[in-house]
Amino acid sequence: FQAYVNKKLPTLEREREREPTKINKEKNDFENIQVGLAEIRSEMSSIDSKLDKVTQRLDTSERRIEDIEDRVYHLENLASEIHYLREKCDDLENRARRSNLRIVRLSEGIEGKDPVAFIEKFLVEVLGETCPGRVEIECVHHALRPRPKEGEKPRIMIFKVLRFQDKVRILRRAREKGQLTYLHQKIFFFPDVSAELQARRRKFTEARRLCHSMQLSFSLLHPAKLRVSLKDAPKFFTDPKQLRKYFGKEEIKARLGAPISEQEIREAVKSLQSGKS
Repeated sequence: FQAYVNKKLPTLEREREREPTKINKEKNDFENIQVGLAEIRSEMSSIDSKLDKVTQRLDTSERRIEDIEDRVYHLENLASEIHYLREKCDDLENRARRSNLRIVRLSEGIEGKDPVAFIEKFLVEVLGETCPGRVEIECVHHALRPRPKEGEKPRIMIFKVLRFQDKVRILRRAREKGQLTYLHQKIFFFPDVSAELQARRRKFTEARRLCHSMQLSFSLLHPAKLRVSLKDAPKFFTDPKQLRKYFGKEEIKARLGAPISEQEIREAVKSLQSGKS
């Protein structure tokens, strides 16, 4: 046994001498690990702080988005209500003008000092007897714009009849007589409507030209509805685009009550294509 101990003793001495070095190395490694963990904890703390800030910003953004959505919803409701009120006001304005008529191209100042008496006499001279009794005029005035200078177009004259039926008879009589003249000057009768409704009716100008080119009978109804007489039944359009879609170039011949030439078909198709462009 003593011999074995003597043999192992040098090895044990060497291991004992190396032990402090190993312990110091492990101690240094442990210290490095602690430093790394401290850095990780610091970084985790910084990340947690940033996440808290991001969460707060998200909450704030969500609240703002909810507020904006509520405001947008409120504004949409207001816009819808404003649109409804505008249509209502326009309807009321046109109802107030229901018995009004416009005379275009009547010479400026021709009415003299008594415009009501002048219009009553003027209607008889131009249209003849439009109704059994005398057409009673409530008031007469020019369109609200500055008096034109010499050589400029005269202002439109607007007059209001007492009974709406008289207005209908005047317009019907004017259509029956065709081109009207007074003192060698062409004149025209038009219903008096609001500017907004007039713009809506003006959109049908191209559609009416198309009907003319296709030899179709049509009429523009109040407030802004185009009535087109077809061979089967009348068709109504509230949007000019509907007319262009309805009369496809392949269906032009089939939808007409009377035959037309190839030249007229080409003109109608050209009008359709120009409208789409």
